[in-house]
Amino acid sequence: MLTLVRRVVRKLQVLLSGEPVEITAWRMRAEHLNARAVFNAGHADADLDAVTAMQKRELYPRLRQMLAGTERIALDFGCGTGRFSGDLAELINGRVIAVDPVQRPLDLAPRHKRVEYRLMWPGKIPVATASIDLVWICLVLGGVQGKVLQSTLRELDRVLKPSGLVFLVENTTSVAGTGFWTFRSIGEYRAILPGISLDHLGDYIDLGERISIFAGRKASLPVDPANQ
Repeated sequence: MLTLVRRVVRKLQVLLSGEPVEITAWRMRAEHLNARAVFNAGHADADLDAVTAMQKRELYPRLRQMLAGTERIALDFGCGTGRFSGDLAELINGRVIAVDPVQRPLDLAPRHKRVEYRLMWPGKIPVATASIDLVWICLVLGGVQGKVLQSTLRELDRVLKPSGLVFLVENTTSVAGTGFWTFRSIGEYRAILPGISLDHLGDYIDLGERISIFAGRKASLPVDPANQ
């Protein structure tokens, strides 16, 4: 009986807070699964380190090829437990702002002297305008839908500097989605960010699902003829 009352109270709190349904699902998943929440549920606990190592082997060489060498501040968007945040700081020899809308994964994330973890409200990124050189998004946007997705895309554009780099990794398997996850095509992801033409760099397979890798730079500011 006490457990039922707690569940009802929590549901009322969520309704009153205005928390989007998909964020509620992520939060409950994180509270239940802890660090395992950011992985495909088909993976066994014993496989998680190997999965992360495989992802790094697939992603980091491609990221290195795309870096200009001038990146100093990266945004790890939807960082979860910070599996990549510290490495990103090392790869750019700079610092990382890692954001997530759920507190539990941030509490589990490893500390790093050049990584700052921040809790974000869905669709709002707590970062200054045009302050980010690199945006890293790994298996996040599939879990964002509707108005929150649209506001998120606008925010990503706002915080990224002109000529800044976006490195995007998403599940593009051709299957029906769920209320928890949306499967989009390669073409949809290539066109998803305003002002950024994303190139499809390649794919890897995880539990029979296609994970696609994209990268592209934001357009530079137009030249003002009066300043020429």
